[in-house]
Amino acid sequence: MRTNSTKSLVEGALLAAINVILSIMALYMPILGTFATLIWPVPIVILGVRHGIRTSFLSMIVAGIIVAIISGPFQAVTIVVSFGLIGLAMGWAIKKDFSPFKVLAIGGAASLVSKIALVFISMLMMGINPLTEEINALKESLLIAGSFYEKMGMDPKTIETTIESFKRALELLPLIIPGIFIMASALDAFLTYIVTKAVLSRMGQKLRDFTPFWLWRFPDYTVAAFLAGNLLVLLETYWPIGVLKAIGMNLVLVFGFILFVQGFSLLTYYLGKFNVGKVFRLIIVFFVFFNPLFLQILFFAGLFDVLFNFRKIY
Repeated sequence: MRTNSTKSLVEGALLAAINVILSIMALYMPILGTFATLIWPVPIVILGVRHGIRTSFLSMIVAGIIVAIISGPFQAVTIVVSFGLIGLAMGWAIKKDFSPFKVLAIGGAASLVSKIALVFISMLMMGINPLTEEINALKESLLIAGSFYEKMGMDPKTIETTIESFKRALELLPLIIPGIFIMASALDAFLTYIVTKAVLSRMGQKLRDFTPFWLWRFPDYTVAAFLAGNLLVLLETYWPIGVLKAIGMNLVLVFGFILFVQGFSLLTYYLGKFNVGKVFRLIIVFFVFFNPLFLQILFFAGLFDVLFNFRKIY
């Protein structure tokens, strides 16, 4: 018992130190910092898997205190809130031996809560809405880019038309922030699981694998939710209450992306089924992702695959 307690204490201290290093990289090293933020939850997850949520929580708090001493309380709160909760949640879920997709759902939900909490904390501690500030910064960058291209001798009417189209897109951006948050949270959880699995494998502990990507198939309600989103966007024209369009656009964004993933999974399945060489696979994927027509075909392939499961047909 004493040996286990000592081992837990040593690993907790070591991984807390790693979290502090990752925090400093995230705050002060622009390029490496991006990588550091992606893997920050991993030490917390590992501690949760190996020693339980209590040890991972204490390690997170210690790391937060040290970061607060070095960089200030706001930076510490930002780091811990942004990445600590997802680490705790996924470590707990893996410890419970949940399926990889259930772990992903729990981690994604935790990441989403963290992002929402971070917005409110920023508003409370700094008195600004970071989302509004980011959108305003994008609008200012459009004006700067327009001035730059005008000095380069481009047609002013072309520049004005392009900037206006981007401005209209930015006007819609606040409406789809929930969808962006959901997709980003799912990506956070997925990357955290993949990196954690790789690290724990090197430590002699195996995690369960996802279903092979070429066999992924999302539930039927994916199509229903996507169509419902489009319907809500259309209804806003006849019943303008201000909410239907926002809900509809977020449903279209999230479930439309899922249908793209389904289509890519189907493409991967058939590339393997017909033993297409790696070079030709890369060429096909390149043309699909950089050709709007092929992207639409991929999307509709994913949509109909959810409904009819082409893998069973052929």
